[in-house]
Amino acid sequence: MCHGHGSYLPRPYQETSTPVPTDVELRTDASNVADQLVHHDQQHGTSTTGDIPAGLEDGWTDSERDAVRAYARREWITRQERWPGI
Repeated sequence: MCHGHGSYLPRPYQETSTPVPTDVELRTDASNVADQLVHHDQQHGTSTTGDIPAGLEDGWTDSERDAVRAYARREWITRQERWPGI
């Protein structure tokens, strides 16, 4: 996913055939991956730590994105402690 330095991709992301400018960096935004976990856990009740944050929308702050990433970290650590090797 490509976007300008320090900015976030629009949600939902749409792939285009437009050439990417040379000053655009290529990276995966961890908060988007964590957001998918949040939505999954909200829908299926599969959280192991509770306190599920709200999902992300366009224009959310860095602090709200940090909360989603922190939730994903808590879930990962808890699952690794409970079920090593998974």
